[in-house]
Amino acid sequence: MSAANEYCDREIAKCKDMIRTWPHEALCLKRLIKGWQRTKQQLKNIETINNAEDSV
Repeated sequence: MSAANEYCDREIAKCKDMIRTWPHEALCLKRLIKGWQRTKQQLKNIETINNAEDSV
């Protein structure tokens, strides 16, 4: 797993922890989580593309 993916995972975990601490901010924090998940997916897609290009 790349450092960028690990960073996304840490940020998602932080947001989930903040929801437990500040439940009234859950809506905003869930939006942040979705953003980090999208970023992680984009990184995965880019990695797949790069691996495909390297094998050609």
